[in-house]
Amino acid sequence: MTNKWGQTALKVAKYALYKVHILLWPIPLVLLLEFLNRDSITKALKFMIQHPNEFFLNYVIILGLFLFFIAVTSRTQIAFWIMTVIVSVLGVISGVKIKMLGVPLLPWDIVLTAETADVAQNFSDLIPWKMLGGIAAFAIICGLAINFIKVIRARFKWKEMIVLGTLSIAILFTAYTDNPWSMKKALGIVKIPWNQTQNYEWNGFALTSMLNLDLVFISKPDNYDEETIATITDNIKRRTNIDSNIKPNIIVILSESLFDATEMTNVKFSEDPIPHLHSLMGKYPSGKLFSPQFGGGTANVEFEVLTGNSTRFLPQGSLAYIQYVNHPMDSIANIMSRQGYSTAAINPFHNWFFNSRNVYRNFGFDKFISQEFFVPEHTGNYFSDRSVAEKIIAEADQSSGPDMIFANTMENHAPYNKNKFGPSEIKVSGAGLSQESIDMLESYAGGMRRADQMLKTLTDHFEKKGEPTVILFFGDHLASLGNNLKVYREAKFLNDGDPDFTKKMYSTPFVIWDNYLPPHGENMFVSPSFLTPYILNMIDREGTPYTDYLYDFMQKHPVIPPQSMYNEMHLTTNDLTDYRLLQYDSLFGEQYSYTGYKNLIGKNKFILGLGTMVIDSVDLEDKSNETQIVIHGSNIAPSGTIEVNGKALDTSWNNGALTAVFPKGMDRTKFDVKIKVIDSQKTLIAQSNVYSVGGSAAANK
Repeated sequence: MTNKWGQTALKVAKYALYKVHILLWPIPLVLLLEFLNRDSITKALKFMIQHPNEFFLNYVIILGLFLFFIAVTSRTQIAFWIMTVIVSVLGVISGVKIKMLGVPLLPWDIVLTAETADVAQNFSDLIPWKMLGGIAAFAIICGLAINFIKVIRARFKWKEMIVLGTLSIAILFTAYTDNPWSMKKALGIVKIPWNQTQNYEWNGFALTSMLNLDLVFISKPDNYDEETIATITDNIKRRTNIDSNIKPNIIVILSESLFDATEMTNVKFSEDPIPHLHSLMGKYPSGKLFSPQFGGGTANVEFEVLTGNSTRFLPQGSLAYIQYVNHPMDSIANIMSRQGYSTAAINPFHNWFFNSRNVYRNFGFDKFISQEFFVPEHTGNYFSDRSVAEKIIAEADQSSGPDMIFANTMENHAPYNKNKFGPSEIKVSGAGLSQESIDMLESYAGGMRRADQMLKTLTDHFEKKGEPTVILFFGDHLASLGNNLKVYREAKFLNDGDPDFTKKMYSTPFVIWDNYLPPHGENMFVSPSFLTPYILNMIDREGTPYTDYLYDFMQKHPVIPPQSMYNEMHLTTNDLTDYRLLQYDSLFGEQYSYTGYKNLIGKNKFILGLGTMVIDSVDLEDKSNETQIVIHGSNIAPSGTIEVNGKALDTSWNNGALTAVFPKGMDRTKFDVKIKVIDSQKTLIAQSNVYSVGGSAAANK
C-alpha cells in the first residue's frame, strides 16, 4: 500500500513538474508589455519591485488570457506565441501613443481604428526601433528556451483543456468583478481615472485597461431625476440683455494645434508668426483657453465649445463624439437655428473622421462641408487654411440671413518634418536646441503664419462687408513636437518637476473679434465650454437655461480643471454638482432641461455637401484621340465620380467642372449621367440627379 501511495505521489509530482511551468510564462509577458509602454526594461523591473501588488494583478490578468489560449490550442508554446503577438502589438501602439500624446492606449481607442490609421500614415518616420529590437530579443531568448527546455513544451488533453478554460474564465471574472473574492480591494488597488498617464504608471498596462472598462459606460447619478433638474433650471439666473434687432453672423474657427510658440522665451523667431492674432488680442475679448487636450483629441475641444458640456466629467481619454453623441442634443447650432440662422459646419478632412457626419446632424447643423466637397488644395499633408477661409466666406456670402458657421482647420496638423511647407519662411534659433527641434519649430512657425493669414483674410473680408459679424478664433491644443516633449524640454519651456506643467501644456490662445460693437477688450483664462455662452451674452442673443447657467457659473469659476487642480483653482466637487447633472441630462439622460424646445431638436434638414447637387448641362468635347464629357451644375462636388449609364469613369475637376473620357463605343446621342461622391471608406455620401442626354428635358429638372 505504501509503495502504491508513493507511486501516486511520484506521478503527481512528475505531472506538476511538467505542468506547473505554465504559471511562470505570464511573467516575461508582463515585463515585455511594461517595457514597450515604459520604453525601458529598467523601469519595467522597477515597476515589478516597487508595485508588487499591482504587478501581481497584471500577472493574474495575463495568466487568465494565457490559460484561455492554452485551452483553445492545447499547447503552451502556441498559446505563448499568440500572447506574444497580442502583447507586442498593444504594447507598441500604446508606447508610441505615450511618446506622441503622453497617454497610453485606452479601451475606447479601439473604436478609433480608422481615424488612427488615417492619421498614422503621416507619422511613418516615427518607427519605434527600440521597441522592435526589444521584441526581437524577447522572441529569440524565448524561442531558444522553448527549443532547449523540452519540459516547457507541454501539451494538454481535452479534459485538461476544459479545466484550464474554466479556470481562465474564473480568474478573469474575479479580477474584473471582485467577486467572489475582492481581489483589488485586498491588494489595495487605487484607480486614478482623472489622470490616465498616472493611472497607467502606477497600475501597469493590463490592470489599467481592465480598470478602465468600467468607464466605458456612464452610470446615472444617484440624485438624477426630473424633479431635481426642474429645481436646478427654476433657480437659474436668466439673462435679460436680449436684443432682437441685430443678428450678427457667428463664426467659430478651431485652428489645429495652434499655441503661441513665441511664449517659449528661449526660442527666437526671425519674425512674429502670428502678428495679426497678437494685434487683435489687445483690443478684443481674448486670452488663454485651458484645453482638456494635448497633441490630439481635437474633437473633445470642439465638443466643449459647441455644446457647453465639459469633458472633465467624462472618463479621461474618452471621445464624446465617438462614444456619446449618438442622439440629437442642443448646441450653439441648434440654438441659432431656432432664431432663424443658417448653420454650417466645415471641416477639410474626411466626413467620417471622429464620427463628424453624424455628430453635426445631431447638433442641428443644416449642412456639413467635408473635404470631399473641397477643391483639392494641399499645403504640407493637409488641405490649406486658405481653402477653409474661402469656404467660410462663400457660405456667409450666399445666404440671405445671418449665419452660424463652425470651421475646423487641418493645415498645421502634425507631423512637423523639415520643410513641411517648403523652405523655411521663419528662422528659429535658441541655445540648447538640436537641429531636429529647430527644423520642427520652423515648420510649425510656417503653419502658425498660415493660420494667422487665414484669420486676417476673414476679419478683412467681414470688416469690408460691414455685415455685423463675430469671429471666435482659437487653438485646440498644443502641438506634438517630438517624442517625449522633445522641443519643449530642449527650449527649457518645461523643466523637471515644473509646477506649471499643466497650465503651460494645456493653454492655447483665443480671440473674439467683431466689427460692430464698442471697444470691449477683456483678458480671460477660461475653459472651452464657456466660450459660446460668453458670446451669446456679448451679442445680446437669447440662449437657453443651460447657456445662461454656464455664463453665470463662469463668473465665479471660469476654468474647469482636472480634479487634481481643484484646490489650486478654488473649486470643490459640490460646486460642480448642478453642472454635472445638467450635462448628464443632456448627454445621457431624458433631457428634462430642454422643456419648451425639446421637440425642435433634431428636426432640421441636414445635408452633407455644398447643397443639393444638380447637373445643369452635359457637353461632349472631341479631343485628338478621345471624347471628353464635361459636366456643369450647382453644388457639384470636386471629388465626385461621373457615371454614364451606371459605369463609373475616371473623373477630374477642371476649371469648375467635372470631366472624364467618354466611353468608346457608347451611343453619344442617348445616355444617362449621374455624379456620385464616394468617400475613402467606399461609402456613397452624396449623389446628383440623373441627367438624361437625348431624353425628355423635363426629366432633368
